[in-house]
Amino acid sequence: MPRPCWNAAAGFCIAKAVVLAAGARACGIPARLGFADVRNHLTTERLRSQMGTDVFAFHGFTELHLDGRWVKATPTFNQSLCDRFGVKPLQFDGQTDSVLHPFDSAGQRHMEYIRDRGTHIDVPIDEIRAVFAEHYPGLVAEPGAEGDFEREAERDRQC
Repeated sequence: MPRPCWNAAAGFCIAKAVVLAAGARACGIPARLGFADVRNHLTTERLRSQMGTDVFAFHGFTELHLDGRWVKATPTFNQSLCDRFGVKPLQFDGQTDSVLHPFDSAGQRHMEYIRDRGTHIDVPIDEIRAVFAEHYPGLVAEPGAEGDFEREAERDRQC
């Protein structure tokens, strides 16, 4: 089965969560990976069509152990992507969870957490592959299918 495209030039939430966890661990901060299914109410039309849904299974985030407790940090959207979708960048203060916003700046639904898939020390790649194959057969069937999510977002928001 083809693997999701995780390369140095592009990444999505799982790869970004892994990088944050690795960086934290390198600095001596205990870190683990968290996963949830989210409904993205603002996804691009092409991606929704390709996936066959607006539900993103295994959205990845990082949990950092700070001051004796686990705090969620979501390193998903960069500033330019936030600008294109009209959402505020997530803030992380090290004390409160930083999760995807439920609404955009205009008050439209943005992200909705619909299923908690738990935390893991490492990427549960076999489980992710199985879920992706089940939920996104068209996407997994096109191993070379890539897109520019930011460019799609800009185009969709102009319509």
